[in-house]
Amino acid sequence: MRRTLLIIGLSALATACATGGGPGRAPGSAAERGQQFAYRACAGCHAVGQEAESRSANAPRFHDLRIRFTAPSLERRLAEISRQGHYEMPPVFISQDEAVDIAAYIESLGER
Repeated sequence: MRRTLLIIGLSALATACATGGGPGRAPGSAAERGQQFAYRACAGCHAVGQEAESRSANAPRFHDLRIRFTAPSLERRLAEISRQGHYEMPPVFISQDEAVDIAAYIESLGER
């Protein structure tokens, strides 16, 4: 589970460069949209902000994902999780645009 979250964070980083909003995308920056998605879909288990600990002991903090994964590996991992889930984590649909936004949000959590 921990490894999966790290991969998700890295995937988000990989897409952080593509931050423009396309048709049908919510207003705001990619990082803002990623934060909204994370709080809506991930915060039940993961520490998605500056929380000290995740609600689930096996769910890595998004801040830690930023440090552990490269952007390309995180992007791949988010795609896998979207299709099949990971360990205790059920599949969570994540579009390519949402992956970009999540990556931008995770990148915004601090410098490496």
